[in-house]
Amino acid sequence: MNDNRPQHGSSGSPDAAAWFVQLERHPHDAELRRAFETWLAADPHHHDDWALVSGAWTRLDALKDDPAVLAARRALSADLAATRRGPPLRWAAGLAVAAVLGGGLLGLNSWRQAGQADQPASVAAVAQDLAVYRTLVGGQNTVTLEDGSQVTLNTDTEVRLTSWGRQRALTVVRGEAFFQVAKNPERPFVVTAAGRTVTALGTAFDVRVDPSQWSVSLVEGKIRVAADDASVDLTPGHHLQQRGDEAWSVEARNVADLTSWRDGSLVFENRPLASIVQEMNRYSDQKVRITDPALAATPLSGRFKTGDVAGFVATLEAYGMARSSQTAPATIDLFPLSAG
Repeated sequence: MNDNRPQHGSSGSPDAAAWFVQLERHPHDAELRRAFETWLAADPHHHDDWALVSGAWTRLDALKDDPAVLAARRALSADLAATRRGPPLRWAAGLAVAAVLGGGLLGLNSWRQAGQADQPASVAAVAQDLAVYRTLVGGQNTVTLEDGSQVTLNTDTEVRLTSWGRQRALTVVRGEAFFQVAKNPERPFVVTAAGRTVTALGTAFDVRVDPSQWSVSLVEGKIRVAADDASVDLTPGHHLQQRGDEAWSVEARNVADLTSWRDGSLVFENRPLASIVQEMNRYSDQKVRITDPALAATPLSGRFKTGDVAGFVATLEAYGMARSSQTAPATIDLFPLSAG
């Protein structure tokens, strides 16, 4: 890579090698240290990556006279000097940590995903995103930020921490996240989603971004949702939603039900079965499908466990709403009881 962005590891966030180099170059930068600690806490794998890089560098002392190590250190010093003169720092693969350990070459890319090991690593002076948080389908994760604010990611969600200074800024790239914001009037908490911003000083709210719509639900406090041509102040118990290019709609909703996913359940009241199936499918790689329009439109109320597709289908069959068939390894079709 020839740009000045850090190489990304399997999680997609700036990798341990990038952070190691930045901390070595700026050991007294408190803001950089805070950003690093936020990254470290974002994913358990980051701890393993960091231990690998920092531990390998420490072990270089035992091999300080090895020609390969001496060459790597000379190249590192030259690149750091070149960076101070102007162009962004660029690294060859395995430049920072090149040592013969146990008969093998340990490089910066040694722990990357398969298919990436031969790609050159690039380290930037400052990461574009301070941290990237992700969950898999059916997953859930709560991240505590430095100020005590908490972000709970729902299934198949990506949230990026983009700024952590006078403004606390995050972006919901996809999926759904619940934010519990620590009060600090001097540092607004701003969440960007689908090109809109949600600004809070101290509150709890939910942001969801789907391919064709986005929404915000306010549990407590007060937030302002803004775009280039509109802004709305929400009060607790209200839900803002926009489908496609339609106008924003705001209505009073049971936000406890809307955010029940945090407890591992989904609550529905008089919802068409197709809508419920669509929501249940978000939490599992095994998908439920309805081909009958009348069955799809059948209203249903209930509480179901996230990710429990088998239990959901069993409930429909037990109450005589539908029968099911496993038509593919990852697909369950629902049919009306009268269907042959």
